[in-house]
Amino acid sequence: MNLLFKLLLTMNATSWMLIVYAIKEKITIFSIPPWIFHIALVILVLVFSWVSLILSSLFGEESIQSCKEFSLADNEFLPVYLGYFFVSLSIPNCYTMLSLYVIVFVFTFLSQTQYFNPAYLLFGYHYYHITTQNGTSFFVIKYGKVIRNKDQMQLEKLRRINDTSFIERR
Repeated sequence: MNLLFKLLLTMNATSWMLIVYAIKEKITIFSIPPWIFHIALVILVLVFSWVSLILSSLFGEESIQSCKEFSLADNEFLPVYLGYFFVSLSIPNCYTMLSLYVIVFVFTFLSQTQYFNPAYLLFGYHYYHITTQNGTSFFVIKYGKVIRNKDQMQLEKLRRINDTSFIERR
């Protein structure tokens, strides 16, 4: 199950490249107007993102006892996504796009660090780098308002994605 979940997270994180390319090329299927097909693609990625949040509840519950320091990571992934979008806009054909997508997908999956999904921001989640009193660093996807004070950082209902990444379940 963990492998399927990681594949789903990777797909959610990288599929925006394909959507931007499909919009640029006005790709559609059957006789569906392109704009309807493109909206459907966005909705599909949002649904898969929501499903991945639901599936995260299947993992064991954990907590991190101490937060020595933390930083909000929401904005640090913006350059990555802008890069994805600009590359998608500049690719001349489907073969090149699919080849590049497979490469990005594999590297993202193998790195197991890029679980940022802009859709989670729409769902009210934020991304944090956490350092414990022991000096251990974690990446946490946490629901709620942006936290600005370490005393407000509650890390009790976390689900482990991998050894360094957790997601909060309400």
